[in-house]
Amino acid sequence: LRSPTRLRAAAASDDNGAQAVVRAAAVAGLDRVQAFARAHCARLAGDTPQKPELAKGQECDVPFPGLRATPWHATEELGWVARLEEDWREARDELTAFLALLDEGGFVKPETALCPETGRFEKLVLCEDGSRAIETATRVGRDHFARTLALLRVSGAPLGPAPVSMNRQPAGSGLPPHSDNANFLLTGHLGLVVPDGVCEFVMVESTTRRWREGHVLLADTSFVHATRNDCEADRVVLHFTVWHPDLAAAE
Repeated sequence: LRSPTRLRAAAASDDNGAQAVVRAAAVAGLDRVQAFARAHCARLAGDTPQKPELAKGQECDVPFPGLRATPWHATEELGWVARLEEDWREARDELTAFLALLDEGGFVKPETALCPETGRFEKLVLCEDGSRAIETATRVGRDHFARTLALLRVSGAPLGPAPVSMNRQPAGSGLPPHSDNANFLLTGHLGLVVPDGVCEFVMVESTTRRWREGHVLLADTSFVHATRNDCEADRVVLHFTVWHPDLAAAE
């Protein structure tokens, strides 16, 4: 059960996945996973689980215990970030070709309880699970963004089990403050089309950073954040998640 594959299989074999993870984590000696799953079980049962104190600006119903809480994570010494930034034009060129081919069609307005008012924000999902990007690629991902998905895979990024997408913020729009409610995944944005002017990723209780073409921003989006694009052109980033660096491989 120290194998992550067998741990996932144990969870999937039970009608109550969280309870199965509690039992499997106990056998595997993964104390933090066990505590995390127990807290989820309590929440599902209608109880209010005791949770660690959160950092200023952080909102997370059931935080994974013992993870460093900081809104921004440094990228300068991450080899996978350097590889993405070196070959970022591969993704930008596929995006340009796709938009020209379909006359900017294909993007959809997302619906999520985490941010009910998404305004004119749009996304184009390339795969459903970044950790299995090729197996879960959407049709548009397979047919139009094969090099982008390959770039992520060969970069060595510790991709998390969440969708990979092209996120478009139209000119003169933004997302209101919200939290993604998960502290064990970090959000990565690789700037592909970034207009000149005020185009910002805003951490409500921290500093604001601007996207740059060919550069990665890495953020803990369990901190309340917002976006703004006050420019006269759309902004597009390649959006993905990676595991928090304080997690052990088995976790």
